[in-house]
Amino acid sequence: MTLHSRRRVLVCAFAVLVAGGLWGCNAFDGSLLPSDAGLPDTGPADSGPYDGGPSRQPPPRPTVGDGPDMFPTLDFFLKDVVLKQDGDAWRGIGFDLDHLVSQGDMPVVECVPPKRTARPELDGDEGIDNAFGHVLFPLVNLVVPDIDMTARQSEQEGLGAIAVRIRGYNGLADDPRVDVTVAQTVVGTTGGPDDTMPPAIDINDFVAYLPDGSTAPLPAWDGNDWFWVREESFAAGDETRPRIQDNNAYVADHQLVMHLPDGVEIVLPGPMQGVTAVLTNGLVVGRIADDFTSFGPVVVGGRWPVNALLETAQALGVCVGDTQFTILTQQLDTIADIRATPGTGGADVPCDAISIGVTFMGFLGRWAALTPGQPLPNQCELRMMDGGVSDASTPTDAGTDAGVDAGG
Repeated sequence: MTLHSRRRVLVCAFAVLVAGGLWGCNAFDGSLLPSDAGLPDTGPADSGPYDGGPSRQPPPRPTVGDGPDMFPTLDFFLKDVVLKQDGDAWRGIGFDLDHLVSQGDMPVVECVPPKRTARPELDGDEGIDNAFGHVLFPLVNLVVPDIDMTARQSEQEGLGAIAVRIRGYNGLADDPRVDVTVAQTVVGTTGGPDDTMPPAIDINDFVAYLPDGSTAPLPAWDGNDWFWVREESFAAGDETRPRIQDNNAYVADHQLVMHLPDGVEIVLPGPMQGVTAVLTNGLVVGRIADDFTSFGPVVVGGRWPVNALLETAQALGVCVGDTQFTILTQQLDTIADIRATPGTGGADVPCDAISIGVTFMGFLGRWAALTPGQPLPNQCELRMMDGGVSDASTPTDAGTDAGVDAGG
């Protein structure tokens, strides 16, 4: 399978993901090898009991004084995303976002599904909220088995891997304050351990080429790789102004704890279209290895507002007025389990978000430079410009081209 083919599969996978299994995609390649990030350790459940049980929270900020910075800059790149959380694995992935342990026949919940006849989503271990892993992704996997393997393969090749840049880290088990930036990669390639500059490459159609015109080798994930990072991850393309930053993050018992800005957009690009995931109450927690060569398992949890999911669906070609759009809204009204804004719930208040928990593994790498990322056109807007008819470049079939049906 070519790089572009895998990109199309990844886009299709997330199209199916947000629609809860509404569309078919004949795009599975069984030769792609999986890797297992394992179950996360998000730290002790030390924030006290809620409704009869402990609460899975990040470790608290250490109270020790800061030491001299060992690492002015430390760069990790995340891959091996765990979307498929078989059996009860989902129960241990994520965080107790609503500080409620919702179990039993009469669960205490932050809100109720908009479809009042739907049963509220129950929590995982220690109050973990992860409707994505428990309810949403299994629907996806019924339609496209092993799409998580395809997503991992794309990350392996350096497309859309998450870049985590840590500044001001003292290198100890505890650091009361570090500065963390998150972005996405466009391309990556190998390098040598003694390289001080990235290799000369030409990025054409979001593929890296060497000066002789050959395709640049893919990342080796050995700590010596170079990655080009998405320019749009920074305001006005200014590397000093990241859109996703926590300059008050910390390290507790070797675990980095970062809070994502509310409404942060995480771009999951493809060659012609892509997904923008928008989270509120987002957390990133992962263990920095003692030798500083790896970072993980990294747990990402948060609240994905239903309205943002619907915006993503339209970007992918599921348009208002389509039958698929109506079915999608009905499904989201059934599985929504949390409020987008913490503290706004209450008795009979409808949920307006989906809780999510996923894991990654991070590996040491090198940040080469910024480069423009893949554009993310809105397929519904393109269809309107074409008079309501999709052109041949828009994935509109459900066959071997890994498309989705954008019609009604």
